[in-house]
Parts: sequence; structure tokens; C-alpha cells
Amino acid sequence: MTSTFTPGSKAFIVINPVAGSTESQQLKKVCEDQFRAAGWEIVIHFTKRNENLDEVIKKALTTGFDLVVAVGGDGTVAAVAACLIHTRIPLGIIPTGTWNAIARHLTLPASPQNAIALITGKHSTRKLDMMAVDNTVHAMNIGVGFSGNMIKDSDRQQKSKLGNLAYIKNIFKQLFGLQMHQYVIQADGKRYKGRATEIFVANYGIVGLRFLEDHMNIHPDDGLAEIFIIKARTILDLPQLIWQVFVKPEQRTPKYRKISAVKRILITTIPPVFVQADGEFLGMTPVNVKVLPKIIRVIAP
Repeated sequence: MTSTFTPGSKAFIVINPVAGSTESQQLKKVCEDQFRAAGWEIVIHFTKRNENLDEVIKKALTTGFDLVVAVGGDGTVAAVAACLIHTRIPLGIIPTGTWNAIARHLTLPASPQNAIALITGKHSTRKLDMMAVDNTVHAMNIGVGFSGNMIKDSDRQQKSKLGNLAYIKNIFKQLFGLQMHQYVIQADGKRYKGRATEIFVANYGIVGLRFLEDHMNIHPDDGLAEIFIIKARTILDLPQLIWQVFVKPEQRTPKYRKISAVKRILITTIPPVFVQADGEFLGMTPVNVKVLPKIIRVIAP
């Protein structure tokens, strides 16, 4: 659906001050100048460690905002989106994080100025799926095992200081210490078990490259969660695995298996392993996932 906001619209803008490398006060000034030049009223909120963002946004919405804008990386965008699932308020995204996989998939402008121009100008609104894990809601993916270890080792300060290098450093650290774990997956009532290095539940945002995700038939608005069971025993398995997953996708090979779910996924492992969601450390298995189809409205080109 193509639409524009009318002059005088109100936006509540949530800025993560430690996302990416752009200085937070500079982002604040860009938002103030550009939104107000377009005739908008805005209120800006900087996120704080351990705050209840849901309470902050719900309280703000009682005063009549037309839009909530997330300024930050994938974790910030997903956290803000989760606060809007029971409202009709759309989400605007200004990507300023380390990788910005959500913005890449939606082909959003990379610069804050162009992202704001899209929000305040002509755009479309897409309804996207989300995934609930216990009392939290996530947009892109949930990783059990390898990615959970990697994210746990990449803290906020490290990501702020090193950017993408924080992830690259920990990827190499994990690649030379791959570990297989016993798992049991229950997906829409069907049971799967075996041994794996990583179990990756993808709504979208596997690597933030849309052409690859389209090639693999992974979409953010199809009501499906795709589950990848990765069985790489050593780093030497990776070339074949990459070919089987990304280049010539198949449902099942010796190195991985792909299954889908439209309702619920329960993942348990022996022993318990680390879990990440949307690039943020979540805890340890077991993890219980519920698919939330087309539950959030997002501004896109």
C-alpha cells in the first residue's frame, strides 16, 4: 500500500546511542532538522541499558503519535517493533547499526538523511511476520549454538568500538572450536532429533542479503519460520555447507536440513547451549518460539 503522512504528523523517535559509529547527538540533530523541515512534530528518546522499552513506547503512544521510528541496528529495530505488535502504529527505520540486516532486506536507504526522506515522503507499508520467545518478540532470526556463542562474546561496547570487526573476530574464534550438540525440535507437532552445530530459525535476515534470501525462498511476510539444522563438524565442512545452503539450496543434505513451521517451535539440546535473537544474547535452551504472521506494519520503499 502506497501512502504519505500529512504535515503535522507526530513521530516518537527511539535512538540507540551505542549503535554503529555515528555519534548520537549528530543523529539527534539530523532527525530534528529533517523531520521538522517536513512539518513534523517529534519527541526523541535515547535508549538506556536495562530499561523497559515497552513501557516507554506504550506511555508515549497514549499522547497520540502517528509513527514510531527506530534509530539503530537490528537489535534496536526488533525491540521497537516488538512494542508495536498490538497497535496499528507503523514503524519507521533509520539504520545505524553494525550490519543492518533488516534494513538491507527491506532495501531501505543506508543514510539517515535518505531514510528520513523515505519516511516523510511517499512510501509503502508492509506487514511483516515476527516471532515470540516466551515474553520477548523478535523480527529476524533465532540462533541456537554457534551464533549464540558468537553473540554472547560480542558485547555492546565491543560492537560500538569495532563495528563489523566485532562479529568477524568472534566468528573466527567460534569456527575453530565447532561443537556438535544433541537436539530435539518439535515444529508444528512434528518431532526431529539428531546432532548439530547450529539450529537457526529464520523469519528473514540470515545474512542481510535479500537476493540470497529470495533465492532460498525466505520472506518476512509469508507466515513461515524456516529452521536450518547445521551439521558442520569442522571448519573444513564449511565450503560444502555454504554451497548446499546458499548456492544450490536443498531441503536435506548430509551437512544440513531445512524444515518449516507456521505455528510453534520448541528446541531443546543436551547439554543446554546459548541462544541469540536478532543479534542479541537471549539465554540458554530450551527455547520456545511462536510464529506471529503479518503482525507489524513497517515503512518501506
